[in-house]
Amino acid sequence: MSDKVKYYLNNFETYVAAILFAIIGILLAVQVFSRYVLNHSFSWTEELGTLLFVPMIYCGIASAVTNRKHVSIEIVQQLVPYKVRKALLILSDVIFLVFCIYIQGPLYTVIENLGDSVTDLMRIPKTYIYIWIPIILLLRGVRIIQDIWRLWHETEENMGYSDPTIDLEACEREAKEKGVI
Repeated sequence: MSDKVKYYLNNFETYVAAILFAIIGILLAVQVFSRYVLNHSFSWTEELGTLLFVPMIYCGIASAVTNRKHVSIEIVQQLVPYKVRKALLILSDVIFLVFCIYIQGPLYTVIENLGDSVTDLMRIPKTYIYIWIPIILLLRGVRIIQDIWRLWHETEENMGYSDPTIDLEACEREAKEKGVI
């Protein structure tokens, strides 16, 4: 498998979340335009935007786990020795994994209880919408297993950390090169 294919598979949920975010943004822009310029509201755009919000959020959660950008408290990790830190990070991932597996049963029960119900305007079966939650939580479970594998093989120097979203040191170097600072 080529590196490019691996990259896209490893970041699949990031792209899905970004595409859904763009679609929601377009739908809401159409809604604002139609409401304030045309004086007519397309209610279906609001409903569809709301429906797409659920899978976007859960894809974002899976992406955050993949890129280690999820919310965590690192103060304890910085105060304990390397082996304890590694064990705590793996334990945290295992707890998340157990939750992702445990919640599948109750989620499917909720989905079954929806029956033949549909959304108000677009008449989309609600089961089609809510089925994404357990699927994406399973994807999150796969990403957690990948993270446990990475943690297991990391050294003390790079343990549990991700690349910063913004590399401030690179920005500083660039500013110094341009003579800004």
